[in-house]
Amino acid sequence: MSGMGLIVSLASLLIAVVALWIAWRLRQELSGIKRERYYLEQKVKAVPHQIESTVEPLRIQVALLAQRLPVSERLIRAGRLYHEISAAEAGEFLTTYSGTDRILWLDVRSGAEFTKRHIPEAKSIPVEDLEMRYRTEIPLGLEKIIVYCAGGDRSRLACDFLSRHDFGNVYHIKDGLQGWAGPTEGNDAGGLIQITSKTKPTTRLDVSLSTSAHSS
Repeated sequence: MSGMGLIVSLASLLIAVVALWIAWRLRQELSGIKRERYYLEQKVKAVPHQIESTVEPLRIQVALLAQRLPVSERLIRAGRLYHEISAAEAGEFLTTYSGTDRILWLDVRSGAEFTKRHIPEAKSIPVEDLEMRYRTEIPLGLEKIIVYCAGGDRSRLACDFLSRHDFGNVYHIKDGLQGWAGPTEGNDAGGLIQITSKTKPTTRLDVSLSTSAHSS
């Protein structure tokens, strides 16, 4: 009887262990199913937003075409609101469109940053003032609006804003003024003022010495 009881006890223990293992496996599988269901629900919820994000640029561009405003064919095909270009690519526009009113260089940094250094012919409208000033200071129908800031963050916000407010040919300099190797203007444009101030005293001294020599 004791031997039989031991066998029954061991069998019961084994059955209990197997049952616990099966329950643990079922729990793991159920957790996996719930997790997959959650991810699937999130993907389904994101579909309307993805469709809206895809259709929105086209809707904006169709509205611009209806108003007979310029829209880039490349943007329509790419489904984007504005162009992304490097500072080197933007430099080519400076040469091609120099002195024309078909293009606008827009600096969206602060006024102090603009005074210190900026691209020639650029217009200063800080990004925080853009909503109040764009209607009166940025004409519609421009061939290109090239927007830049120091490193690309503020100008990206400005491009997104302008492209949603009737401007279809906006170009964003993604690396900003820090990537610009072309000419600049301003108080700190190349340090030319410092060089001039150093050479002036020497020139005056030479003139004074020359005058003294002739007098003697």
